[in-house]
Amino acid sequence: MEVDIKNLGAIKSAHFDLSKRLTVFCGPNNSGKTYAAYMAYALTKSGMKYFKSEESIFVQDLIKNQKANFELITDSIWNYRRDEIKSLNKSLGSIYGVSEDIANNLFKDFSISIAETKKEFDANILRMNFSNELKINDVTIEILKKVDSREINLKLKDTVISKSSIEILELFLTSKLFSLIAFYPFTSSYILPVERNSIYTFSKELSIQKQEFLERAQELGSKKNNRDPFHWYLKKSTRYPMPIRDGLEVAEDLNNYSKTKSEFYSFAEEIENELLNGKVIVTKDGDVQFSSNKAKRKKIPIHLTASIVKTLSSLIFYLKHIATKNELIIIDEPELNLHPNNQVYLARIFARLINQGFRLIISTHSDYIIRELNNLIMASSLKRTEPLKFNSFTYSKEYFLDFKTVGAYLFNFKNPTSRN
Repeated sequence: MEVDIKNLGAIKSAHFDLSKRLTVFCGPNNSGKTYAAYMAYALTKSGMKYFKSEESIFVQDLIKNQKANFELITDSIWNYRRDEIKSLNKSLGSIYGVSEDIANNLFKDFSISIAETKKEFDANILRMNFSNELKINDVTIEILKKVDSREINLKLKDTVISKSSIEILELFLTSKLFSLIAFYPFTSSYILPVERNSIYTFSKELSIQKQEFLERAQELGSKKNNRDPFHWYLKKSTRYPMPIRDGLEVAEDLNNYSKTKSEFYSFAEEIENELLNGKVIVTKDGDVQFSSNKAKRKKIPIHLTASIVKTLSSLIFYLKHIATKNELIIIDEPELNLHPNNQVYLARIFARLINQGFRLIISTHSDYIIRELNNLIMASSLKRTEPLKFNSFTYSKEYFLDFKTVGAYLFNFKNPTSRN
């Protein structure tokens, strides 16, 4: 999916191919990298959106027969994507955490478009070939799309579905499928902003503040104020950018998230053992603690841990409990608080995740990460079948990166356009 962006903060004009397995944003400070990362997240984020359409009839077949076919009508999906892009233009205040008035002033000349004609889009639909699982509420659905087919085959993995889940499927499944095709190859995305090193530390306090807002809103309502009290509450809640709000939502519900074990749990354990020398723990009350390998009986509150623990804890929790295959991971400054050796190690973890099916966008200033990614690309170009040993480290195929799947963009004030 190729995207054109104009007049977004410091970015005057940029063209990104987000379908690459690895996308690297680099360049000086204040050149728009974080703005671009936030926009990529808003564009690819998977959410529950109600979408009324005649195509939704298939949902009843799915519930009744445990399987169904969803017909892909190009015009309908094209119009859906167009409307989603329009909605994105109107949601800049929410994405970047500013009021509507400020957003209208800062982004008055902003535009975003997907660089694809309707004819190209139709041809791309036919070329799509994937199998995946969708999870909506507590229902898991297997989906299959074959080359040259204009249908998605759906199959329920669950034989018994609650009434509430049926209602949710009827409301949201169609939009989920539309989004899957409209923004292919993205199924969902997850972002780790630079504020990740403090989200777990301050999430409780921020949650208390939100409760105070709600109580204040209820108080206003009891006095029969002319303005809807929830308008005041919701307006206050937009003071954080979307990635931070979403991170806080996860932080406030860690206990429930931790009940699920991701198939990429072992990656988190490896980071814990090799970089942290301990484990990140979530208590039954949803508090984050750290247990060092040197003193396993002692549990340290997250705010008393080393900066590396604070920085990596959100990535570790994501890999343990949230990560799903083919997801897009966006990380702003992955080198944050890391020793150079650990930056190199993290670059190797990224390569292995990419080869497991993930897509990754990173915004970085780290020469160490860039050099190691270059090493992995060069190692791949050697076309070796046996592992390559260099500087006491053995590079096997799971670390290799194909240069065709990598995109790098330089953000620079001196150039009117970001270069690939």
